[in-house]
Amino acid sequence: MTEHNPLVARYIDRLETDLSKLSPAERQSVVKDIESHVAEAVAAGKPLDEVIESLGPADELARAYSVELVMHPREESPKTSRAGRFWTLIALVTLGSIPTLVIVTVLGSVGISFTFSGVAVFAAGLLGMNGLLPDFVRMDVPPVFAVALGPIMSAVGFVCLVGLIFYVRLVARTLRRVLPAH
Repeated sequence: MTEHNPLVARYIDRLETDLSKLSPAERQSVVKDIESHVAEAVAAGKPLDEVIESLGPADELARAYSVELVMHPREESPKTSRAGRFWTLIALVTLGSIPTLVIVTVLGSVGISFTFSGVAVFAAGLLGMNGLLPDFVRMDVPPVFAVALGPIMSAVGFVCLVGLIFYVRLVARTLRRVLPAH
């Protein structure tokens, strides 16, 4: 009954599409698992709508299976992809761990501090060139050097902030592709 139901067929089609990165054998195994789960639940008296809803969106279920198959490959999985699974797992751990913490912290702190410091150095250089710096402020370099250095510092800070944005987007996009949504 469930295998000919249009609701189940649509869900399975979406699931197969979202599982396209898996091998055909893995994809077929996952689809069989889901079809079996739906058939057993309906046979136990649960309404089909509730069963499909309890599975969640097809794309989230596909991501969950993808992660599960990376961490716990099935016996029918192709042996050639073992190295690929290893590197995928390494990438997941790396993206969500200390290197990301270090990269985000360094890019963020350098970006913010250099951007604002560059503006301050440039302003101090301009004030120094016009003799408007207060007496308690001492510059160890000529004001012209500060005027030239300020924009360079701000540019470096801005590049770091742009790099931070790109890095965070890359990590988020990568994790969204592989990890199941909550």
